[in-house]
Amino acid sequence: MKEQKIIKILTLFYLIPFMLMIVFNTVNSLLRTTYFDLYQVMETARYKWDNPLTVLIASAGVIICFYFLMRAKWMKKIPIERLALVYSAVLCLFIVLLFRCVVTCDSGLISDIAIEFLQKNYQAFEQGEYLYRYSFQIGFAALLELIYQIFGVENFIVFQLINILCIVVILKMLGKITRELFEEESVGEIEAVLSMGMLPLFLFSTFVYGDIIGWSFGVSSIYFMIRYLKTDKWQNILKAAVLLSVGIVVKSNINILVVAAVIAVILHSIQKKNYKMLIWVVGIVLLSQCGTWIVNSVYVFRAGLSEYPKGIPKIAWIAMSMQEADEGGYACGWYNGYNWIVYGDNDFDRELTTQACMESLKESLNRFIHEQRYAVDFFYKKFTSQWNAPTFQAMITNEWNSRHVENLSSLAKFFIYGIGRDVLYQIMNIYHFFMFLCTGVYCLFLRKEWSLERAYFVLNIFGGFLFHMIWEAQSRYILGYFVLMLPLAAFGLNKILLKINIKKISFKKIYRKEIHESEGGKI
Repeated sequence: MKEQKIIKILTLFYLIPFMLMIVFNTVNSLLRTTYFDLYQVMETARYKWDNPLTVLIASAGVIICFYFLMRAKWMKKIPIERLALVYSAVLCLFIVLLFRCVVTCDSGLISDIAIEFLQKNYQAFEQGEYLYRYSFQIGFAALLELIYQIFGVENFIVFQLINILCIVVILKMLGKITRELFEEESVGEIEAVLSMGMLPLFLFSTFVYGDIIGWSFGVSSIYFMIRYLKTDKWQNILKAAVLLSVGIVVKSNINILVVAAVIAVILHSIQKKNYKMLIWVVGIVLLSQCGTWIVNSVYVFRAGLSEYPKGIPKIAWIAMSMQEADEGGYACGWYNGYNWIVYGDNDFDRELTTQACMESLKESLNRFIHEQRYAVDFFYKKFTSQWNAPTFQAMITNEWNSRHVENLSSLAKFFIYGIGRDVLYQIMNIYHFFMFLCTGVYCLFLRKEWSLERAYFVLNIFGGFLFHMIWEAQSRYILGYFVLMLPLAAFGLNKILLKINIKKISFKKIYRKEIHESEGGKI
């Protein structure tokens, strides 16, 4: 089919770079690792050589365990997917109760703003204040205000319980996505078992911020988009758009999934030669922004504003992402306060701020062009600090948010500051490499077992990679895309296990043939 070939070729423009990115980080994860020291004031990524032999031996051990686990008869008798969800929820609850984290940094500031909202104080919208600059944070502030209104001020445990529920939703929907994409019982079972090792996600259950909640809606929207591509039912695309709308309210970066959905609808309409489907492009874009518009309008009315603050121009984040965040040149593209400062220095004039940011961006690009070695080092560190950080800032985030907790238990201190911290890091380090290795195996079948649904799913991950290479860098931002790799890694691991099984069967046949010939010779 001509249209099918055209669509396949178009998707290869990002599938091939995605494959190269996965392969590069598989090797990078084996040889190097990114970590964060204790007692930091600002997140500063550090890099060190890994122990490849240990990682490879551990990964081989995991494959062997999976091989015997998937062949065990008792595995067929238990609901492994439900068991994985229960296990994940219980582990998250244990982490929340153990660390008893509070709020700091941005989440602390927004928590204070939510309390002010309860007191009918809307000072945060005034010129120079937090929401005047970071206007996109209103959704998270509104959610905190709602929780405080119902359950009491600074009742963080309620938010963390919502996080746990959202983590279960993420894993549940990823299980359903796996079934839709690969339609193999074994792949679904492997994905469920693999999900039980997603420690960075579980450790973020303590984090009072919009990341986990936003991603639960984002992953759910991806599932319904896949259902739409398979069935053409408009109800699925409507559900996806509404879920995206809610997700964007609490986490604006979910907009990346909107772009992927729009591209998928365009490609699908070409594939089906039905250009009436393009009306859903408009539907996705408009509906996905409705939630933000509604929340903004509510606070404009409540605060008596003439209009909602536009905030710092987005170009400020791009300009900041091309700068170093520290003197040592470790944190390339990470937050350094530039966007906050440049807006104030230009008297909160968006046009002047944009001009200043463009000048900064030109300086950075000019240096990249004339100092190629510096440019390679900069973007290597920016990529590595995000994608090759096994903890995805989970450990340092829990450390920060438990610093002010009184009477922290000795077990909590063991995992945050003691040997337990090193144990958790090593587990996550091996898991990180293993996930990329198995996803790399999936990449070998990108072209052979292509479908638009799979190509769309990969586009969501590649979009995250592309976006955060030109946006503010943080490994925490990448966690959502790493979690999305679960279905792909499960497919890759299934192929590895099938290969082992085929070789075992072949060896048995050869062995039996030799025995048969030997016995025949004796006669």
